[in-house]
Amino acid sequence: MKLNWKAIGAAFVTTTVLAIIFGIYLPKNVDLIGPVIGGLIAGYIVGGSYTDGLVNGGIPAGIGGIVSTVTIVLLQSSQITSLVYSIGYTGSKETLFIGLVVGSAIAGFALFFVFGIIGSIIGVKLNKNKTSKTE
Repeated sequence: MKLNWKAIGAAFVTTTVLAIIFGIYLPKNVDLIGPVIGGLIAGYIVGGSYTDGLVNGGIPAGIGGIVSTVTIVLLQSSQITSLVYSIGYTGSKETLFIGLVVGSAIAGFALFFVFGIIGSIIGVKLNKNKTSKTE
């Protein structure tokens, strides 16, 4: 298993930027395209082994998921807290805020990690198909 820092950087930046932009401005769950594209790029750059693609695409996409989901929660915290209070939440704002940040970080990592792995598998497969056709 080898680490390719270009692939890791590409997966992280692509995932984070696309997820934040899509998460704020587009409909629900469109931000999950970000880790697929980030993982795909990383898998294509690494090529060769599916394990290398998973490590270089899945983990950075998961970390990008933490950053992007927490950023979205921070940018839209007033709308989220007003919605939660309208449902009937009676606790303090601080507890709600900490729960939202921690919950979004955990969920963001898990979801983006899985979708980053899917993208990296596709990227490695594309790279393998490209190299087999040139030989």
